[in-house]
Amino acid sequence: MGIKQVLLSSIGQKLLLATSGLVMFLLFLIPHMGGNVLFLFGKDLFNSYAMHLHQLVPIVIGIELLMLAAITVHMAMAFRVVLGNWRAHGKRHTLRSTPERSLAAKLMPVSGAMILIFIVKHLLDFTFQAKAPIDLHGHMAHDVYTMVLTCFQDPLHVAFYLLFMVAVEFHLSHALQSTLQTYGLYIPRTGSKIKLVSTLIAIGMAGTFAIIPIVAFIR
Repeated sequence: MGIKQVLLSSIGQKLLLATSGLVMFLLFLIPHMGGNVLFLFGKDLFNSYAMHLHQLVPIVIGIELLMLAAITVHMAMAFRVVLGNWRAHGKRHTLRSTPERSLAAKLMPVSGAMILIFIVKHLLDFTFQAKAPIDLHGHMAHDVYTMVLTCFQDPLHVAFYLLFMVAVEFHLSHALQSTLQTYGLYIPRTGSKIKLVSTLIAIGMAGTFAIIPIVAFIR
């Protein structure tokens, strides 16, 4: 069996799904969360972080291209896995989840679609927006802090972001468990510590992202 046949097999698709998700988690989600937290410590620190990040343009572009590839693979494999599951069941009424499946597992396609919408919205709000120049300790920088602050003065905008952070929490809590299961490192069972830790990590990360718009709105 060739590499193509292996990758497009049921196991291969799940491996690609898990690996692409893990790449996004390690190379984007965690670093992005760490950078966002600096917003809580004031304008100078956050703008300084943005300035230094801008100085690493070649590395950032490389990571962005890798993320684009990971997202593309993740979406394609997720679609194939969901479609394969649907075909295996034969009829829609047989898609009812078993009691053992968590709500997060049942809603993976929905939360995944919501995250895709959120990514597009997030890029439009921040990445593709013009940023005002600012002098930062004698260096030319962009006032990213004020841009974020201004963006979240609209309560509806804050509510939108908080809603999608709920989707992130649901998706991530199951994705972490599913990835470990795909790699053979986790067997689903009631009262599993891995399941608990995955849920806590998801809540912690989604909560950290969610606090940014709340603080920006209050300020």
